[in-house]
Amino acid sequence: MFLERLHGKHILGMTALWLLLAAWVLFVEYSHCALSAVLVMVIWAGIFLAGSESVVLRRHILVRAVLSRQGWLAWLLSFKTVLLLWQALKALVLALFLAVSLFLLRWPQWGVLLADVILISALLAVFMRTLRHEIHPLYLGPLVRIWAHRLNVVVLWLALMLALLYSAREDYTAMSFADVVQYSAANLHIGCDALAVLSRLLVLLDASLWWAAQRIFAGMHEPQQVLLAWLAFIAAFGASFLIAWCYSRMMIGLLARPWEVFLKPRIKTYPNFHEAA
Repeated sequence: MFLERLHGKHILGMTALWLLLAAWVLFVEYSHCALSAVLVMVIWAGIFLAGSESVVLRRHILVRAVLSRQGWLAWLLSFKTVLLLWQALKALVLALFLAVSLFLLRWPQWGVLLADVILISALLAVFMRTLRHEIHPLYLGPLVRIWAHRLNVVVLWLALMLALLYSAREDYTAMSFADVVQYSAANLHIGCDALAVLSRLLVLLDASLWWAAQRIFAGMHEPQQVLLAWLAFIAAFGASFLIAWCYSRMMIGLLARPWEVFLKPRIKTYPNFHEAA
């Protein structure tokens, strides 16, 4: 099978992608907009391929096995191009978010992302070996990748939150809000002005929320700071989950093959799944 033949290669591919992201964050001060655009497009491609495989599979099953061929739902799902364009738009938004969010990660979290490459590979191998006799070969690869993505997101999210707790952060308790804004903006240097605007907005939001949280722990209980502290916790949980979701989908997108389902609209009935492989 495809995943078994490329087991070592896709680990190397995901590791190379992690190295590309880490190198880009380290040298983003010297990168121009063209280089940043290339990296965003690499992230977009992974997310788009994984999302397309999922939506094409769902559409294939609904149209072929669930919906009436004469019904309006089948007619609506017949517009494959529209579905793919929608996936492309979502992938672009998520790719921009992931690219900008990389500047918020500390090195313990980068270590978690690197270790996640092994976890994704292990999940794919376990699901493939367990389900290869249970699922039709046409659906096996996409379903394995979808289920591995969902389980990996949960594990990666929890690991990122634990790494966040043990990551060193700046002490903002002695600073005013204006000083925090100025300090966080001054420490971010990005060569591409268009990406710098989005990155500074997210970094400023992150710094201001952590400023409020630290002042609450220090015993300063002003009402607006209490509200910001709660927002900090919610934002930390939400952002970590979204980062885990986008990163996992991007990595699994390296193995996605949506065209297999897209180009095989008819399913032959096999008395034994092994005869189909």
